[in-house]
Amino acid sequence: MTILAAPLQQGPTLKAWLAYAVAGLALTAAAAGLGTFLVSSAAVPAIWWSAALAYSLQMLAFAGLVAVRERPRWFLAGWALGIALRFGALGGVAWWLSRSAALPRAAALLSLVAFVFLLLLLEPVFLRWGLRKP
Repeated sequence: MTILAAPLQQGPTLKAWLAYAVAGLALTAAAAGLGTFLVSSAAVPAIWWSAALAYSLQMLAFAGLVAVRERPRWFLAGWALGIALRFGALGGVAWWLSRSAALPRAAALLSLVAFVFLLLLLEPVFLRWGLRKP
């Protein structure tokens, strides 16, 4: 049976993703808000742009991971694709910022790494959401 033909448990999967999305949004907004007080005013747009990009990346990567969480053969592939997505995005942003002065390079890249890392630390809490037995 292929991954597409296997039935998905939409209830627990969707609840896990939504819970992660809400918690991730709160964590990202709080960290970005705190970061705006710690940097110069020129770096504030870079922090919020990085926060939005990291949140979007993590929502996509976590959706793929939670979709295959009960399929051991596909779990590692889902995890590896999420890692590739994160590193690819970081490389793409670094390449773009090396050729553009749209955002302060250091602030954008460091905050992107920090936000992805924070959201990555939150993943295990919600990965088994709905699968625990009472």
